[in-house]
Amino acid sequence: MPPLRETFLPDVREAEENLRVIRELMERSTKYSTFSGWSGILAGIASIAGCVVTQALQQRYPRPQDLRLPFLITWSVVILFAIGADYSITKRRAARVGKTIISRLGRQMALASAPGLGTGALLTLHLVQRGQIQDVYPIWMLCYGIAVSAVGLFSQREVTWLGTAFLLAGAATLLCFPAAGLAMTAVTFGGFHILYALAVARRDGWEL
Repeated sequence: MPPLRETFLPDVREAEENLRVIRELMERSTKYSTFSGWSGILAGIASIAGCVVTQALQQRYPRPQDLRLPFLITWSVVILFAIGADYSITKRRAARVGKTIISRLGRQMALASAPGLGTGALLTLHLVQRGQIQDVYPIWMLCYGIAVSAVGLFSQREVTWLGTAFLLAGAATLLCFPAAGLAMTAVTFGGFHILYALAVARRDGWEL
């Protein structure tokens, strides 16, 4: 007859594993309850503003080699503003529920999105250096869609929908509407983010 300790050891391990899964699911729910629709609204507005500024820059600098630096500066500001706004709002909401913005799940999300975002950044620098700025826009949509879809594995269905929408729009822009890249950027990074924010706010409210 096996010792009593060995008999119950598998059951203890199974219970510990079940508790670990439940804890991760609870962490995921709490993490996403701190997200605000305002983050998406501000990101969408910043993206649309970036598209308007880019359109003006294209008229001012008709030669691609003259447009490269203003283009990179404009979109660096847009990205920094969107990230900063999301960080500030999410940190504030996380503090209200006794959580920190940096967590194990947050690190997993960052690692999941890094390949897509990193590839997008690398291709952007390559295309801008060659003066192929018009080709950047569908690449942004596709790489961002890949990153968001990866994050969607850890989150709720709205994130997965957002990633899929970006992938479809990026493919359509690349294959069917390459000349409308800037307009599609406004529709996707502007409009899609705002629609995503409305979906999140409908569930969680508009409280900052």
